Amino acid sequence: HTMTHFNYDPSHKLYIAEGWCPANKVDAVRTALEAGRRRSNAQVQSILEERSDPGEIPPTYFRTNRFTQVFNDIVESYGVAEYHEANPAVFTVVSFPFLFAVMFGDIGHGIIMALFAFMLIYKEKELGKTKLNEMVANCYQGRYIIFLMGLFSIFTGFIYNEFFAIPLDLFGSRWKYTAASTMACGIDNCENPAAVLNPLNPYPFGFDPIWKSSQSALLFFNSYKMKLSIVLGVTQMVTGIIISYKNARYFRHKLDILYVFIPQMIFMLSIFGYLVFLIILKWCIDWDSPACRADPVCLAPDLKSILIGMFMSPGSLPAELTLFPGQNALQVVLLLMAVVAVPWMLLPKPLILKSQHAKRLQYKKISDSDAETAQDEHDPFEDDAFDFSEIFVNQAIHTIEFVLGAVSNTASYLRLWALSLAHSQLSDVFLEKLVFMTTETGSTVAMMIGFILWVCMTVGVLMLMESLSAFLHALRLHWVEFQNKFYNLHGTGRKFVPFDYKLIALAEEG
Repeated sequence: HTMTHFNYDPSHKLYIAEGWCPANKVDAVRTALEAGRRRSNAQVQSILEERSDPGEIPPTYFRTNRFTQVFNDIVESYGVAEYHEANPAVFTVVSFPFLFAVMFGDIGHGIIMALFAFMLIYKEKELGKTKLNEMVANCYQGRYIIFLMGLFSIFTGFIYNEFFAIPLDLFGSRWKYTAASTMACGIDNCENPAAVLNPLNPYPFGFDPIWKSSQSALLFFNSYKMKLSIVLGVTQMVTGIIISYKNARYFRHKLDILYVFIPQMIFMLSIFGYLVFLIILKWCIDWDSPACRADPVCLAPDLKSILIGMFMSPGSLPAELTLFPGQNALQVVLLLMAVVAVPWMLLPKPLILKSQHAKRLQYKKISDSDAETAQDEHDPFEDDAFDFSEIFVNQAIHTIEFVLGAVSNTASYLRLWALSLAHSQLSDVFLEKLVFMTTETGSTVAMMIGFILWVCMTVGVLMLMESLSAFLHALRLHWVEFQNKFYNLHGTGRKFVPFDYKLIALAEEG
């Protein structure tokens, strides 16, 4: 089977095998050839020759270990990188478990997941030698990513201040209720309880536990998580565009830098980068300061209205929607930049390629036979591979996909908000209906049944179904919203597959 793939040189009576080898494994190949010669008692040594110019693009090979292999597998499930193309698995090591944790933030649930993964890591040598069923085998292969997902979920759980949907008062609440008002006021800023002033020293880390029992809790968490999703989404997409610049710079694709990267960055930042700026600016402004309370126009504006008005009525920004001086003029400039970026992406690159191709044709070397037939009806350049219409259509598709995708991909990151809200609400429902309500009955049997049902629902629905849902959504965000900005754009990557007798035996048995 193996020898039939060799080339036979009858003049020297030897077989020649060609293949790819990682640079750090050349000595290992020489050692293996020498070991094979000794075992076969061959009189002639095998010669390993390294070719400096193989004449074709090598396959892609990334060195991985037990920890990074699962992240590289996630990336390569989308596609194989071209040779020397940036590998997004480096970023996925952090971004994937973090985005998962944004949707799955709970200290208790994160601890369960981390302990489960830690057990698989602790017993990985024993489990590696055992034949496992499909579900356990998948968990075993992803044990390191599950462990990180659990740790990041613990971190976001502290941010959300939820431990099995129960808020933890670790630093003491900074709010208090008084008889003078139905709303709470800051414990260090409550001289006039009816004014409902914020605390001067807020809760040091995460959400104040009092928000969980507040009547406006859902509105508050919705606002925060929705804005956070947009900030994280735009940040990751801009990172993807920056990596596309790194690829273009490495491969010396100057046209991609000037007429793809730059207009894409301008379009993304002029609209959605500006939206992220407004979100952060709105968070930083103290809307309860004495100066703001004395100004009737100082009200927290609706950012959706600002963004819609930027397109529907450019140049006319109402005073109640103004966050900083010069905002109206800035929005007009940003809108013009976004409009200019679209034809910048569409037209220059194909036209320049056409011009470059025409110049090459003018200086194309022809042979004597071509000169003799130059007067024939057949065009000597008719069979050239350049097709302007195909290039222009591809560029138009790429431009439309990016412009529409910038909107749809940003909206797609709102799944972080939706799934985080769903996870929190399910945890609340299970806790209230199965634990608190049975506890109020005072019946020991009812409390035991309620607790058992709560454990079953927590494990079955939240730890299995909900975690799988969050995993798949995080996977989609990395494949569609992040990697499509720079990774495997041409689809020409080939994965390095080492020669292995075991794989050949398995293929023959199959």
